[in-house]
Amino acid sequence: MGEASGATTREAHNKEVVKRYFREVLDGKRIDLMPELIREDAVLHRPGFDVIGLAAAMTRLTATLADFVSFSSEVAGVIAEGDRVSVRIAHRTRVRPHTFRSRAGEVAVCEEQALDWTAMVQFRFEDGKIAEEWVNRDELGMLMQLGGIKTT
Repeated sequence: MGEASGATTREAHNKEVVKRYFREVLDGKRIDLMPELIREDAVLHRPGFDVIGLAAAMTRLTATLADFVSFSSEVAGVIAEGDRVSVRIAHRTRVRPHTFRSRAGEVAVCEEQALDWTAMVQFRFEDGKIAEEWVNRDELGMLMQLGGIKTT
């Protein structure tokens, strides 16, 4: 029972770290909390590129969040097993004018507007902190909302 109980406790801790990451760091724009949640040598796999190391992740997230007037996340379907946590996420935002970049191209956002998307995110933990993150977001839906892809 000790080993199973330890795994359950570890998994519960990891799930709480993921929830804090979305609630406090992203939604609350508390970049300063990242060292509590993410390892120094973490690798964050983004669509089309990787961010390597905590300092780079903090710099990248600071720049990304500057493009948003508001940012909120609805965390759902959190599943933990061993050192992995998977989550479905829905982001609801208002985006500032900027150049939105995706794997399918770039689009100029000329005025503030709503931008909502869903994503599947998986995390791998080491020593109670995020060691890796994989993001798979709905870039097609994002581009359609921003006018980068026209529908007929």
